[in-house]
Amino acid sequence: MIEKNIPNKLFPVRESAYKGLFFILGMKTQDNEFLLGIQKGNIIVHIGTFSKGLKKSERNSLIEAINKNQNTSEHDTVSIEPAICVEIYFKTIVDNQLVDPNFHSFQLNLNWYECTWDRLLLDNNSTNIQGKITHPDKTIWETPFINKESYISYLIQVSSYILPFLRSRALTTIRYPHGVPGESFYQKNCPEYAPSFVNTVNKDGINYIVCNDSPTLHWLGNQMTIEYHVPFQTVESNNPLEIVFDLDPPNKAGLPLAIKAAIEMKKIFDKFEIISYPKLSGSKGLQIHIPIIDTSLTYDETRVFTEFIAKYLVEKYPNSFTIERLKKNRGKKLYIDYIQHAEGKTIICPYSPRGRENATVAAPLFWDEVNENLKIERYNVPFVLDRLSNNNCPFGDFFEQTNSTLKNIIVSLKTK
Repeated sequence: MIEKNIPNKLFPVRESAYKGLFFILGMKTQDNEFLLGIQKGNIIVHIGTFSKGLKKSERNSLIEAINKNQNTSEHDTVSIEPAICVEIYFKTIVDNQLVDPNFHSFQLNLNWYECTWDRLLLDNNSTNIQGKITHPDKTIWETPFINKESYISYLIQVSSYILPFLRSRALTTIRYPHGVPGESFYQKNCPEYAPSFVNTVNKDGINYIVCNDSPTLHWLGNQMTIEYHVPFQTVESNNPLEIVFDLDPPNKAGLPLAIKAAIEMKKIFDKFEIISYPKLSGSKGLQIHIPIIDTSLTYDETRVFTEFIAKYLVEKYPNSFTIERLKKNRGKKLYIDYIQHAEGKTIICPYSPRGRENATVAAPLFWDEVNENLKIERYNVPFVLDRLSNNNCPFGDFFEQTNSTLKNIIVSLKTK
């Protein structure tokens, strides 16, 4: 049995109790406490013990069943294979353990493998989407195995990280109605059947979804929306709130070129006192985000900066990088895409999954992760969740940055 860290922030203390479905893993004979487990991915997690809430007859029946089916007995602990399912009320989860668990009922018609971490999250989700999920067992990715229930659980767990980058932006999505890989289609127009809580904005005759909150994000997940692409500006502004460089290698094997370009960019940005944030595209390259304070620059102004950086790197490393737009003329060079940063263009949102094998994610990175050991396939849905449970988000202070030197740098570049 391997224990996985469970982030406490998903179950903040509240007045009403949480409830969940768990299975019995055994009992502690000395304390008359029963061990609870839950399925997290392919791993059985020990999530606490309980003794309160049982009637005498229920306690005696449970003890009898455990003793009859025990497979190991060590010290004062008797263990059994998962089989007996129970519903438990609890206050929160701290250090991977239920706080103040109380027995509510046996769930005799439930199979133990239905007692999952994903179901626990969905059952206790404040948006109450559980009853609205259609075909929760539908497979989205075969490897790693992720069904719709697990996928929407992912969206719940990353909602506080992804929503700041979705909020107030006209959303373009890619849906995979039959899973990944499979048939997919872009969607810009909000469908007529969307619920009333889904906000929209009309731009150039297109009624875009604006994903401002968790209910909208979870509804999109239920629509098999896998990729979330956002423009660089909000619906309230014509100016960008960030600069993004797209480092596009010729193929997956070209990731070292993207790493090289990113490191060289970081050197320049540090000299300019510019705070930048790298992320994996989730496909084959890297993207570098630079926040702009108060949308204080126009696209024409940011183009002066992005063009300068791109051309400088191409001039310094002509055999490695290019700004040639036609793929057939790039050869084996990395394309530094500064043209993409423009009004009407979009970029994959941080923490958005990609419609790729292995369930890869457009994962934010710390700069010290951008090295020769970086592997795109490692940063998939399960890994990103595990990483967030043990580390802060690399983009956590993104919207606190001012990058006040940008304006003067661009003014200086214009005069050259």
